[in-house]
Amino acid sequence: MNKISRIAIFIGLIFVPIIFSKVFNRQDQEIKSVLPVVGNKQNDVYRPKIALIFDDFGESLKDLKTLYSLDIPVTLAIIPGLKFSKNIAYIGSRCGFSIFIHLPFQPKAAARYNTKKYEFINSDLSKREIDDLLRYYLNYIRVAIGVNNHMGSGATEDEALMKYVLGVVKGKGLIFIDSRTSLNSVAYKVAKENNLICGYNEGFLDSVDDIDAIEKKMDSLVEKAKDKGKIIIIAHPKENTFSVLKNKIEELKKEVEFVTIRDYFGM
Repeated sequence: MNKISRIAIFIGLIFVPIIFSKVFNRQDQEIKSVLPVVGNKQNDVYRPKIALIFDDFGESLKDLKTLYSLDIPVTLAIIPGLKFSKNIAYIGSRCGFSIFIHLPFQPKAAARYNTKKYEFINSDLSKREIDDLLRYYLNYIRVAIGVNNHMGSGATEDEALMKYVLGVVKGKGLIFIDSRTSLNSVAYKVAKENNLICGYNEGFLDSVDDIDAIEKKMDSLVEKAKDKGKIIIIAHPKENTFSVLKNKIEELKKEVEFVTIRDYFGM
């Protein structure tokens, strides 16, 4: 091989890889330019978000196990002081769920709810009594990032009471979600006026404890999520609710993205 041939081969070894690299990079960029990109993920199709809150946890570890088997991000709203409240809070947190304090507020016709397991916050209590209850409830679950109201169809209509309670909630740096157990609730309005990170329930999934009714409600809430982009909804650890979600979950995942409240607010 003469000297000129060796020089030609040497030059080829240097420049050919560079030329190929530029060609392939240009083709790669052209391919990327026609792919749908959401966030930074290729081939990811946009889906509306649903933040699903499961209320009334605290009595059953079995319910937590069933919920975990659904394999979706959710938020657990736990009533302080129940048999497994602290266990569920810490296990749920380690599972990646957002943890809420399910704060008991007085409902209308409170006499119908003679529970000895917790005391309702209400306007008939003195300031000191309210402070004592809030101190107990808000400090009971240390891993909680927020609060929503348990019952409270009466209390959440009382603007003065809600201003005081939500002032304490804000001082603890907690999110507030109005469960909207009353159409006349002022809780979300008060929270927003006081610059809390806040939201409200767009619908109870299982207000009617019947499989057909729950399926229809889920379908309507999915449509609402598509219309609004993202919504917050509430369910309960009931057999029929779990049954519907188990049967529909893979189909639902294709239509919506389930997120925790933490992710809903981008925290």
